Amino acid sequence: MKNAIRIFKRDMKNIFTNVIATTIVIGLMIVPSLYSLVNIKACWDPYASESTSNIKIAVVNGDKGTTFHDQEINVGNKIIDNLKENDKIGWTFVDKETAKDGLIKEKYYAMIEIPEDFSSDVISVTEKKVVKPKLIYTVNEKKNAIAPKITDSGVKTLKQQVSENVTKTISGIIIRVCNDIGVDIENNRPELRRIVDAVYELDENMPEIESILDASIEGTVNGSKLNDDLESLIPSISDTLDATDIFIDNMKENLDTIEGNLSDDSVVVKENLVESERLLDNLSIELNNIDENIIPEVYKKSLLTGADVTSASIESVQELKSNLKSMKKFINKLSKIELPKPSYDEETQTSEEIEKLKSEYKKQTQVLKDLQKNLKDTSNTIDNVINRLDFIEDKLDILSNRIDADLDDIENGKKLDTQSLTDTRKVVDEMHTLLSDLIDSYDSEIVNGVSKTFDEANNVIDNVSYVLNQSRDTLPDLEDLTNTLRNVLNLSNDELMKVKDKFPDMKADLHKMADKLREYDDDDKLDEILDIITNGYEDQSNFLANAVELEDNRLFPWPNYGSTVTPFYTVLCLWVGGLLLASLLSTDAKDFDDGTEIKPYERYFGRLFLYLFIGVFQALVATGGALVLLKSYCLHPIMVLFYSVFVSFVFITIIYTATSLFRNVGKVIAIVLLVLQVAGSGGNFPIEVAPKFFRTLFPFLPFTYAIGGMRQIMAGIVYEILIKEIIILLIFAIVSIILGATLKKFINDKINYFTKRLGESGIVGH
Repeated sequence: MKNAIRIFKRDMKNIFTNVIATTIVIGLMIVPSLYSLVNIKACWDPYASESTSNIKIAVVNGDKGTTFHDQEINVGNKIIDNLKENDKIGWTFVDKETAKDGLIKEKYYAMIEIPEDFSSDVISVTEKKVVKPKLIYTVNEKKNAIAPKITDSGVKTLKQQVSENVTKTISGIIIRVCNDIGVDIENNRPELRRIVDAVYELDENMPEIESILDASIEGTVNGSKLNDDLESLIPSISDTLDATDIFIDNMKENLDTIEGNLSDDSVVVKENLVESERLLDNLSIELNNIDENIIPEVYKKSLLTGADVTSASIESVQELKSNLKSMKKFINKLSKIELPKPSYDEETQTSEEIEKLKSEYKKQTQVLKDLQKNLKDTSNTIDNVINRLDFIEDKLDILSNRIDADLDDIENGKKLDTQSLTDTRKVVDEMHTLLSDLIDSYDSEIVNGVSKTFDEANNVIDNVSYVLNQSRDTLPDLEDLTNTLRNVLNLSNDELMKVKDKFPDMKADLHKMADKLREYDDDDKLDEILDIITNGYEDQSNFLANAVELEDNRLFPWPNYGSTVTPFYTVLCLWVGGLLLASLLSTDAKDFDDGTEIKPYERYFGRLFLYLFIGVFQALVATGGALVLLKSYCLHPIMVLFYSVFVSFVFITIIYTATSLFRNVGKVIAIVLLVLQVAGSGGNFPIEVAPKFFRTLFPFLPFTYAIGGMRQIMAGIVYEILIKEIIILLIFAIVSIILGATLKKFINDKINYFTKRLGESGIVGH
């Protein structure tokens, strides 16, 4: 190795004593860095608003608008208003002809057309035939390769905003209509109760009417009293049927719409709970990924994320508790209702009739007791849910206080300990488990209750409507009966028997209607529906339009695109620097003037030292320029300087060995490796999207590990990965040195003939 060092010293002396050689060496140290710095600067932040706002997209608004429930709606105008406030893309508002002409002549990259029936299609969701509204997007892909991807992103954002506006507009209108219906029903609740009670009373009095009729036939009852009693009952029957008919028609028109909206709300609430669980899961994963050497900036970002999630969760829990307490208060009120005790007229009722009335009263009392028991069970279930929510809220308060304390420590520069991180992880995991349990019980305790309520409400409507139609058919018979009884004193027994023949059918129809009403008469369900549809429509429509918010968490974040490509272009320029050295500097050292014999491995190492010396400065200039001149983001600047020198050492060893052994063929090998590594190392695009050929080469390319290691040092170190990258690069260097030192003489002797003949061509100098 003594002669190798002599060769290096001689080379250094020759460089510093020759101005031309000095200039060339300095150029070799600086020129490769220009390749990386220029490309990094060009890619610094191409997706910033300042850049993308220069990409022009023509916007054509042809929407004529529409009217819904006396309200003018033009969704197209709302879209235009939103775009005017969006500066991320160069939105240009023109007519259709100008847009088409500009797109063809490459004045615009793309165009968006809002059709004239856009608002009408939006409102079609309230009709039987639903037509999805369309935005017509046309892009000129010939003009540029990347611009269509940027315009696609802008259009996707626009589509999301339009969907939110459409949802908010339609849901607001529908929910407001439901509110009006609910308020109207609420105001007429006493009338509804009076109608139902009148039907029950008439059904209970039918035996008395029948008894009076029988007594008339037998001559045991005064005909005048019978006439008065029946005439007082007939108007009640007519009023009952008319009022019930109006109520049923209103309920039929609006119940389907109400049920659809409430069902959709249940689904959205469930999705929101699931999304909240996912966000807590992501927060748990992010906290678990933080190692014991806590980086304040990373931990602070996780704490801020946790603070937002905790605050939103506390608000949701408090709102849900408030709703449950209101529901419980209402249920307790219902559970205190008592069935009125009927009075008996001993003079006009027989003993048998009194016993029947008592029996019916006992049945109704038992039904009410069963209902009250169910209400108490429901109230107890709500208490359990509220207790669970209280426990969740307490845990959220603990987590919030812990996060605030850690944030204060970070702001005050205090050293963070691992116990604080462990405690925070534990509380987040407990919160995730509690929320998961709440989601598991959501369908059985909440959604099924809403669904059951509407199923029974629909059955009530159908059955009452059926009984009402039958009763209406019976009403003329009742009126005939009244007219007949007015002249009862003049009727013979034969004529009274005709009336008695009709009476059983009328009695059966009325009793059937009363039984159906008793079967479905459930005030609890009606009140639940009214409470839901009379809530504030603005909050409900805003919730439907923005049911889920996306929380964007980034691990090991880069502040700009230029910093993300710095590892790739820096590594690339170091390989290019090695190629420049191989192209301009000889790999064979000349013999000493004193005739000292130089062994092949000494020739190999002697000139390798010169290559490595220049490579050190190439690495420092390229990496230092990116950090100092371009301000590339880097968490460990000193470490990345040493790492770039190490990468330069590996690359130059590979390139020098190939050139030293195979001469010009070695240079070709180095160039081929460069081409393969640019495409197959995953420098700019994920290797998973590359063709299979490059995915196969990926693990065998030095670029793969050089770029990966530099990313670790610049954006955040995972030492397990960094150590692996360094070890594999060392293997590349060691193998190259062993091959160069042991095979130089053998391969040079074999390739000398090829080199000599190539030199005779006069087109290759060395």
